Amino acid sequence: MKTLLLLSLLALSAAADVPGVPDVPDVPDVPDVPDVPDVPDVPDVEALVDAPGPELQEDQQLVGDEVPLLEDEEAAMMDAEVMDAPGRDRFFSCPSGWVRYKNSCYLYASSLSWSSAESHCARLGASMASVHDVFDYRFLQTLTRERGGVTAWLGGFYFQTWRWLDQTRFTYLSYSSLNSVSSSPCVYLRVSVGWSNSACTLSRPFICMRRTDTC
Repeated sequence: MKTLLLLSLLALSAAADVPGVPDVPDVPDVPDVPDVPDVPDVPDVEALVDAPGPELQEDQQLVGDEVPLLEDEEAAMMDAEVMDAPGRDRFFSCPSGWVRYKNSCYLYASSLSWSSAESHCARLGASMASVHDVFDYRFLQTLTRERGGVTAWLGGFYFQTWRWLDQTRFTYLSYSSLNSVSSSPCVYLRVSVGWSNSACTLSRPFICMRRTDTC
């Protein structure tokens, strides 16, 4: 019995010598979390893309300001071109004794050989008349008839092919008769029928033609 009591006392003494578990310190209070500020509304992305920035707006303004100036300059240039264009829509009159037809002046002159007639027309700043359709030919027939003639030299001649002295294309082939081109290479008009050809040395009346820019 004494032994049990002794053991119990030793056990209690040993338990008293074991250090105790320290107290857990109190956890400090967590401070309140401040309110999160409201996130501003995000602007419309498409609006941002479409809206030009300040530099672009300035460029657009410059372009807009330049347009009327360019239009004015272009209009002025066009006016200058119209004013400088020689003979464009300009009224002209033929010299005395000449007759106007289309854009040329015509003169019926007295008889010379074909080559002399061409030289005479050249001195007047003209050439012997060329014909390009039936209306040209009828006009020259009427002019010849009104001057009392029945024939007149034209500016046609044959050299390898039919040609006009003014170098326009020879396309009017309404002749009444054709003679040998080797002996009769020069073209003359007849008031009653189509043109024909004869020797160039014969004397006939002739018709000179001047362009409007030389009248």
